[in-house]
Amino acid sequence: MRLAFSKSVTVSVGVWKLGCTAIHFVEPGVKVNGEYYRNHLLAQKLLPDMCQLSQDEFFVFQQDGAPAHRAHDTITFLE
Repeated sequence: MRLAFSKSVTVSVGVWKLGCTAIHFVEPGVKVNGEYYRNHLLAQKLLPDMCQLSQDEFFVFQQDGAPAHRAHDTITFLE
């Protein structure tokens, strides 16, 4: 019988044939909405990591269907 749920952690990482980005941890209690995703995870962490690792090679950025990924402002930011 399980008496307590384990704590969860939210992370974000980019993975492709050239390697992977650092694992970026989301602070506990933070709601990952479109604004947080764009301003913190994409702009400050994932995209700089990916650009550095790609060494000017072309790459395709693909996301799943999470609401923060589909947000209009996120799509505009990535374009």
